[in-house]
This record gives sequence, structure tokens and C-alpha cells, in this order.
Amino acid sequence: MKASERKSLFDRNWYFYRGDVRNAESPVYNDSAWRKVDLPHDWSIEPLENQEPDKVVGPFSRESVGGFATGQTVGGKGWYRKTFIISPEDAGKRHELYFEGIYNQSEIWINGQKAYYNVYGYTSFRVDITPYCKPAGEKNIIAVKVINEGKNSRWYTGSGIYRHVWMIRTSPSYIEDWGTFISTNSIDKEQAVVILNTTIVNGDTEEGEYTVNINLTSPRGKVVSTTNSTVKMTSGNKHEIPFTITVKKPRLWSTDTPELYIANISLWKNKEKKDELSIPFGIRTIHFSTGKGFELNGVPMKLKGGCVHHDNGLLGSAAFDRAEERKIQLLKQNGFNAVRTSHNPMSESFMSACDRLGMLVIDEAFDQWKIKKNPEDYHLYFNEWSARDIRSLVLRDRNHPSVIMWSIGNEIRERISDNGLKIAEDLKKEILKHDNTRPVTAGVNKYWDKDRKNMLSLEKAFRHLDVAGYNYMWRFYEEDHAKYPERIMYSSESVANEASQNWDKVEKLPYVIGDFIWTAIDYLGESGLGNSIEVDPEENVHQFMGWPWFNGWCGDIDLLGVKKLNPTIVIFYGTTER
Repeated sequence: MKASERKSLFDRNWYFYRGDVRNAESPVYNDSAWRKVDLPHDWSIEPLENQEPDKVVGPFSRESVGGFATGQTVGGKGWYRKTFIISPEDAGKRHELYFEGIYNQSEIWINGQKAYYNVYGYTSFRVDITPYCKPAGEKNIIAVKVINEGKNSRWYTGSGIYRHVWMIRTSPSYIEDWGTFISTNSIDKEQAVVILNTTIVNGDTEEGEYTVNINLTSPRGKVVSTTNSTVKMTSGNKHEIPFTITVKKPRLWSTDTPELYIANISLWKNKEKKDELSIPFGIRTIHFSTGKGFELNGVPMKLKGGCVHHDNGLLGSAAFDRAEERKIQLLKQNGFNAVRTSHNPMSESFMSACDRLGMLVIDEAFDQWKIKKNPEDYHLYFNEWSARDIRSLVLRDRNHPSVIMWSIGNEIRERISDNGLKIAEDLKKEILKHDNTRPVTAGVNKYWDKDRKNMLSLEKAFRHLDVAGYNYMWRFYEEDHAKYPERIMYSSESVANEASQNWDKVEKLPYVIGDFIWTAIDYLGESGLGNSIEVDPEENVHQFMGWPWFNGWCGDIDLLGVKKLNPTIVIFYGTTER
């Protein structure tokens, strides 16, 4: 079975209903009156139906539960349905649905049977639907229920199946999709040592001997290394196979030369190919220290970073490939070399664009832990789901050379408590089970006493972080360095009117590795942020705005992709020009 036959886009010809209906999961439900849509799809950016005939309002509404936070948009409930037939040549194969993202809580039904439930709208997840499918030639019905209710976010989220869906078909014995991890052990001018671990599953009914073949293809399409390994496995067993591979005269991945190799992995049994998988990766090393800061391939580099939310402006949260790629192109064109995914996992299209175009990534998981920021946000599910959600993030993204840090949170409410200390430790341990090649970080802000008179110590918030993210705290770098000389720091968020002060510190202090502006690009939600109301000739007050404001206005680049310029002064990294 060729790799091109293994995974196919499953975006076309879904039927959609906005609202809740009874028995929509039933195979016999009549969906003929539903609207046909292609994915990615975000219903919160679409017009709202009005009770008055022939009138529509929206997508913005004064009735929005999220209000200014979510850009006056409306969530609710929705249903998607799709039919498919297993072809005779696919009879006996394993079938898996891969959802890159559904906002927010979702239920997956196959032929009237509930196959999966997911709660975090930014988590990519896989569902083995083989046990629920009918024999080849018969019609199968997929129904997906999506719930986006209550006040559950501080920014615009979108609603529905807003990222790609894929159908994956393999033999019963197969290569686990997120079971391969490729990392660079060492590099020099003559060669690189690459570590590749891949996981295979024996889904056959009997014991067998399996061979895994590996060949690496260079960025120019030339096979540069081949190797294999054979293992005997019992039925139903899973096995991880390690490889150490030498690549002569490697072409290194960097922000200036984002060279990508491809690992072609094939699984064989008795000279029959059972599965094949191709994974892009980059050969590169990263290192962090207080003396030299951040080094990419042994070369010190300052992070000229920007925070970005996941929406695509007028397209809502729908993760169209070109829109995701365009964001990275705009950032590169405007001098950025790094992004922080604020404050959640991004789409696969976004991550792949960072690899191809040469953009470093701080990959962030959560905006809250157990203590809420909104009544219906992720804190309701954190205890049960956080370990599996951060595991999904790391397994999905660990082969991206663009990813340089894992972020476990942003401005977490319990960050200085003993409970928060334990959560940070647990999240870090979960990451290290699956990747020990990248540091763990978080965006940390000030913590005041109950009277807001005294700033309390953040030592517990930073204790389990390998690299400390400072939100709006550039003034404390030198003071904290004197107390904690081994702490590596960076500005995980900064405001535009302090860009010069932030960058002066980055250039001056080797243990401060970069600055991430809030934000690099405008976004929907947090409406009015970045606008000012003049209350005194000497002072501007920045605040959120109510109706009819829909978007934040704090980005270096606006929703149309236009760089904002102050007519009097333009601040670049490290310089000020009039």
C-alpha cells in the first residue's frame, strides 16, 4: 500500500445543521434539508438566522455570551453528518478518522454508535472507527455533535469542525501515526547523527516477524541513508524500534535555510508491505544557556518573536492551508523569526508552514489549569483531560524542527500556590515521557497580594520551568538574575510602546533570549485592545471595548495583513528611526 493511498482528506460534502436536533446521530435520520458544507468550517463567522422572515443578522450579536472577549460572536450547538462506503479493495483494513480540531466539546457517532468524545477544542485526536463500520459496499453514517456554549474563552474561538478531517486506512498491522520520533543527536561539518524511534502494531491474529525499513531522503530528493530492523511480535502487541542513523554532509534546518528531509518508513511481513509512512523533519540542534542564550546549530540567536492567536480574521477560525501559510509569510516579511502560539495548539497547516518557511515556535498548551478564567472554560475538564491533551500536543508536534519549546500555560491563576507547583511538575513529567530534547516554559505574569499593594514572589511559578517566560516584566530581569543566576529568561509578552526597552534588554543581557510582542497580528476577540481613550494629555488608558467593537487592535499587522506604521516614529528590533 503506497503512502499516498494511506491518508486522504475527508473535508468534502458534509451536511450541517446549526442548532440541536433529536436523534441526529441515528443512521435513519433524514438530513436532506441540511446545508452542504466543506471543511474547514466555522459557523460563528456566518450570519445568524433571525426569527423575522427573510432577515439575517450577524455574525456579530449583542446577545453574545462572550461579549467583547469573543468579539460579540455566538456559539451554540451544531451537527455534521457524512456518508462513506468502504470499497472492496479496502475490505479488512483498519479505518481511522483524524480530526485536527473541533471547537468545542464534540461527540463522534458512527452508524448510531458513540465512538469518541473530546472536550478541548484545540486538541487534535484520532478515532479508530473500524469496529463501528459496516462491511465493504454498505453505507456508513458519521455524525458529529459540537457544543460551544457558555462563556469559555477570553478571545474568539470559532465553532464547529474548523480544521481538516482525514481518513486513514491501514492494514491491521501498521505504523502508529504519532509513534515515530526523530531528533538530532549531534552535528558537525561532515555528518549528523539522527535518532529515530518508530512504533509498530501487530494487529494480525497470530505472532509474526516484522521488518521495518527506513530510508532518508534529502531536501534535494536524494536517498542519503537506509537501514532496517526485524522484530518478532505476538498478536495485539505494540513495539518501539530504535534506529541511530548517520547522514553525511547534512543540510541543516534554520530560519534562513529551512531544509527538510523526509523519513520514509515501511513495515513488512513475509516480503509483503503492510504499511508505509513518510515524515518530514529537519536536522538541527538547539541549546539554551545563561552565557550564550539561545543557540540554533551552535550559533547564538535572539528571538524576534510575536504572539499569535489561531483565527484568520474575516475567515474566522477556519484553518485554510493558504491562510495559515500567509500568516507565517507576513511575519517573516516583517522581521519576525519566532512565534508563540497563544494560548493553545495550532493547526497542522500552521505548524508545517513554520517548518517550510523557517519560523521558530513556542508551542503552548493551555490558558488555564484548575482555576477558571471564565465559568465554562477548560478548568472544568483539566483534572481528567490535561495529561492526554498535552500528550496529544507533544506526540503530534515533536517532529517539527520549528518547535523549540513546550509551554505548559499562560498567566495561570494558581501559579504561585503549592497546587500550581504540583501541576507544573506533572505536566512537565508528561512532556518528558515523549520528548526530552526541548525545554519547558510558560508565560508568567506578576502576582499581587489581595490589596494589590505588594507583588508576591514568583519563585514557585518558575521552579519547574527550564526557560522562564516573563509577561510584561522586563524591568525585573537584572534583579531576578542576581537572585537566580542560572535562570534563562525571555519576554513572553510585551506591549508595543515598550518595544525599545524590551529589545535593549535582550541585546544587553545574554541570559535574556528574546521578546514576543503582544501581538504580532490583530485577531478577533478581546475587542478594542490596543485602542486608547484619552483621559489626560499625559496618559492613554488602554482597555477592552464593548459593542460594536469586534477585534483586538494591538497587532503589529492588521487583519488584512497590512503593517501598521506610526507617522512619527517606527520602532524596529534594536533600533529607533525617525
